[in-house]
Amino acid sequence: MPQMSYILYKTCLAAHRGLSRRRMPAGPAGRCFYCCFGINMAYFRRYTTPHPYGQTLRAGAAAGRASAARDGLRALDGPFVVADLETTGLSVATCEILEFAAVRVSACGQIEREFTQVVRTDGRVPPFISRLTGITQAEVERDGVPVRQAFGDFLDFIEGGPLFFHNASFDRRFLQAAADRTGLPFEAQTHCTLMLARQAWPELPSHKLNVLARHLGASEPTHRALADVRTTVAVALAARARLAAQG
Repeated sequence: MPQMSYILYKTCLAAHRGLSRRRMPAGPAGRCFYCCFGINMAYFRRYTTPHPYGQTLRAGAAAGRASAARDGLRALDGPFVVADLETTGLSVATCEILEFAAVRVSACGQIEREFTQVVRTDGRVPPFISRLTGITQAEVERDGVPVRQAFGDFLDFIEGGPLFFHNASFDRRFLQAAADRTGLPFEAQTHCTLMLARQAWPELPSHKLNVLARHLGASEPTHRALADVRTTVAVALAARARLAAQG
């Protein structure tokens, strides 16, 4: 598709007030796609409204996130567990859990016990993952245990308590896949520190774990599960304090 000239761009911008160039695809003869077909986006913006079903879905999703954040905040009042997984990739269908880690935290915020275990994966550890995490194929062969054993030990450690992850949906998918594969039940209630962080520090441009660590002066995550868990504990406790202060 040809690019619009500056003059045509200014003309189109005037015709479609407020519509950014990024959203104005070029059409034939270098004209804006909307102009080519006589579509006046300013008219549509002024005289049409979003479908109420879409608005309902968005409102429902926002309410669901707020409710989940409240549940997570309540769970932080008592003893809880913070955990993290390292995996061989992002896809549950083709990748495996590479390392489990978790810590038990008292109601007053003290780390009581720690757990970590490397898994002997069926496939080899991808070189990129070794560079990212520091977990080598040699370490897997030396220290790894079968996933059923590692997952069972992890479940024994968490004891079904409130379980926090940073970006919990990712870890939950892999844990459910491990449960399906091993036949061991995974029934712990999971909560997300990423969601809590977004509520606690809405002014931050990002709520990735390393960004939050720098903001809080906590230890930086290293992509080893136990180190990342310790950072997540700091985020969870700081979010609890900040949200409690906000009322």
